[in-house]
Amino acid sequence: MQAPAAPTTSQPPVHPIVELDYRVRSWANLLVLVVMASVFLERESPTWYWLLLVFQGVAWAPLARARAKRATDSRRAEHQNLLTDAVIYGVLSGLASFSLWPTTLMLASILLSVLSLGGPQMAWRAAAAFVPGAVLGSAISGFSLHFESSLRTSLFSVVCFVPYLLMFGMNSFVQNQRAQRARHELAHRNEQVTRQNRELELARMLAESANRTKGAFLANMSHELRTPLNAIIGYSEMLESDAVDAGQHTKAQDLQKIRTAGTSLLAMVEDVLNLSRLEAGQTYLASNPIRPGEMVRAVADNAREQIENNGNVFRIDCDMGTPCVMGDEGKIRQILSHLLSNAGKFTRAGEVVLRAWHEADTQTLVLQVSDTGIGIAPAQREHLFRAFAQVDDSSTRRFGGSGMGLAIAQHYCDLMGGAIDVESEPGAGACFTARIPAPLANRVLLVAAATAAMQNKAVAHA
Repeated sequence: MQAPAAPTTSQPPVHPIVELDYRVRSWANLLVLVVMASVFLERESPTWYWLLLVFQGVAWAPLARARAKRATDSRRAEHQNLLTDAVIYGVLSGLASFSLWPTTLMLASILLSVLSLGGPQMAWRAAAAFVPGAVLGSAISGFSLHFESSLRTSLFSVVCFVPYLLMFGMNSFVQNQRAQRARHELAHRNEQVTRQNRELELARMLAESANRTKGAFLANMSHELRTPLNAIIGYSEMLESDAVDAGQHTKAQDLQKIRTAGTSLLAMVEDVLNLSRLEAGQTYLASNPIRPGEMVRAVADNAREQIENNGNVFRIDCDMGTPCVMGDEGKIRQILSHLLSNAGKFTRAGEVVLRAWHEADTQTLVLQVSDTGIGIAPAQREHLFRAFAQVDDSSTRRFGGSGMGLAIAQHYCDLMGGAIDVESEPGAGACFTARIPAPLANRVLLVAAATAAMQNKAVAHA
C-alpha cells in the first residue's frame, strides 16, 4: 500500500533582481578579492583575514542567492543581502586600514549596485551599514590608518574597477532591454484586449439585433399562426359534432384526430412565443386575486383527457377551502398545465396525482404533481429544465413533445420568486413540487388600503 503523497506547497516566484544581483555580486567580489589580496600580501595579516576574504570572494554570492530563493519575499531578502554586502565591505575596508583605492573601490561598487536596484533610500541604508562594518574592521586592526596604497594595489584597483563598470553597465543594458520588451508585450496585449472587446461588443450588438428581429418576427407571426389553427380547431369541432349527430363515428374519430393535432400544434406555438418572450425579458407579472381551488380544478379538467387517454388514473387532492390569494393566475395556470402535461405524457397505464394546498405561515401556494411513469435518472435532472431538452433521445421518439414545457414552468417560477423541486428514480415515477409565493388577498388589500390612506393624508397635509 502506497503512502499518501505529501501536500505540495507552491513556491513563490523569485524576483528578477536576485539573478541580476548574483551576477554583479559574483564579479564584484572576485575583483575585491584580487585587490584585498594585494593589500594583505603587503602586510602581515592573520589567517582569518584570508578566510574572511575567500568567503566573501567565493562563497558569499551563491549563499546569498540560495537564501533569497528560499525566502517567501525574495525581493526583501535580496535587499537584506545587499546590506550584508555593505557590512562585509566595511569590515574589509577597516581591516585594510582604509587604504584609499581599495576602500574607494568597495564603497563605490556597493553604492552603485544598491542605487541601481533599490534607489536612493536603499543607498543611504547601505552607506549606514558600511559605517559600522568599517568601525568593526578598524577596531580589529587596532584603529590603524594607512591611506596610502602601493603602486601594485592602486593599479589593481583601477584595472578591476573598469571591468566592474563595464559589467555593471552591461547588466543595466540587459535589464533595460527586458523592460522595453515587457512594455512592448504589454502594449501588444492591451491592443489584443481592446480588439477583442470591440469584437465582443460588435457580437453583442449583432446578437441583440438578431434577438429583436426574432422577437418582432414571432410577434408578427403569432397572429398569422394562431388564426388558421383556431379556424382548423373550430371547424373540426363543428364537423365532429355533425358527424356524431349523423352517426358517422368513423368520420367523427378522424375529425377528432384533426382537432387534437391542431390543439397540440397551437399549444406548441404558444410555448414557442412564451419562451421567446422570456428570453427577451418581455414577460411581466400581474397581481390579481385568485381562488386557487377553482383554478386548480379548471386546469385539471383541461388536462384530464390527455392523462386518461394513456390509460392513467387521475386523482385530485385539492383543498377547496383555500382562501383567495394574490398572484398571476395566467402564469400559475401554465405552470400547473405543463406539470400535468409532462406527467401524463411520460406515464402509461399508471397513476397521476395532483395535490394543491396553501401554506398560511409562509404565504406559499404549493402545486405537486406525482406520477408512476418512467422516472428520471439523477444524472439527467440537471438538463431537465433546459429548453428543447428531454430525458434522452429515445424518450423523444417514444413520447414526443418539444421539451419546452418544463423550461417555461421553471422560468415562470423563478420570475415569481418560487422554485420547482424534483424527486424521481428511474422506473419509479417522478414528483414535481412547485412552490409559488401567494399572499392572502385580504392581507394584501388591507396593506394597500392602509398605504393609500397614508398617502392621501400626506397629500392633504401638504
